[in-house]
Amino acid sequence: MSQAAYALHDVRYVHPGSLSGFALEIDSLRVGAGESLALVGPNGAGKTTLLMILAFLVKPAPGRLEFLGKDPWTDESRTLLARRDAVLVTHHPYLFKGTVFDNLTFGLKVRGVPEATWPARVRAALALVELSGWESRSAAGLSAGQAQRVALARALALQPRALLLDEPTANIEAGLALRIEAVFREISRETGVTVVFSSHNFSQASRLADVILYLSGGKRVAFGHENCFSGRAGSDGRLSWIEPGPGTRIVFPGAFRGHVTCVINPANIEILGAGEQAAAAEGPNVFSGRVTRLETTEAESALVRVSGELTFRVTLPLREVEARRISLSRPVLIKFKPEAVEIIGSEPSEKPHD
Repeated sequence: MSQAAYALHDVRYVHPGSLSGFALEIDSLRVGAGESLALVGPNGAGKTTLLMILAFLVKPAPGRLEFLGKDPWTDESRTLLARRDAVLVTHHPYLFKGTVFDNLTFGLKVRGVPEATWPARVRAALALVELSGWESRSAAGLSAGQAQRVALARALALQPRALLLDEPTANIEAGLALRIEAVFREISRETGVTVVFSSHNFSQASRLADVILYLSGGKRVAFGHENCFSGRAGSDGRLSWIEPGPGTRIVFPGAFRGHVTCVINPANIEILGAGEQAAAAEGPNVFSGRVTRLETTEAESALVRVSGELTFRVTLPLREVEARRISLSRPVLIKFKPEAVEIIGSEPSEKPHD
């Protein structure tokens, strides 16, 4: 087992003066050095609060927090060193006046990094976020996405032991966001930096993280990762829907707005084989695909993975596998009722502080 970058035990934190009664409570959490942890959950779940604790900007009480095997709150000097080793990039980063180069070298100067090494560090960091040659650009007037990338480069130039990111791709267009995701994977894999990031996008969390921590109401919530989808909800007042992929729509009861995360129990999904599909093609929550995995369990049931517009895992009795003529590579339809969709996280369109 690798050394723990972070180890939390019975940590609790309440914002001073808070009247809401909200408290972040983490009974146990371990993040290995070089691992990637995703914090997933609706607004107000405690994701940003936990990031602030991991950046040593707020001190939990009660509870014990260790960073690289040591208590960062032993004295002021150790706290300062820990803060320099764990760098937080906020959702709406603040850039200093001056040039992009000025922004990237500010932390280097504060840390006493030899000035002769600055240009190389700046070039490398800007290249990672696809802003090569931007050193002399003014920080004023950058778009939200450009500012986010400069802030990320500023953190990377510091070569931290832990990189903490609050919704790191929220202000970046989709194509670039995927390339920035590749940067996160490279950072963790090649440099051994521990990465902790928050996201509303469960698919992104699944792609990037070694471990996913789902928070709701300040507490860890356990749920199956199978058939979990997220997106921005639309509603007609009676039914709501999200579109987790181009041209795909998952429909569920109720009126929801803002970002929604949902799961569908594999046992509540119907899989339709040859001869059954035409009659079932109408209605909500119908998806086509092919069987890409088929395995049996000790409980006389089968686990079936169907990949197409979306990927689903389905469980059904073994007798139905033969009756429905389900086999590998066979085209099938997936269908489930709106009532089978369980909402595990939602938030309003107007984002409160997390």
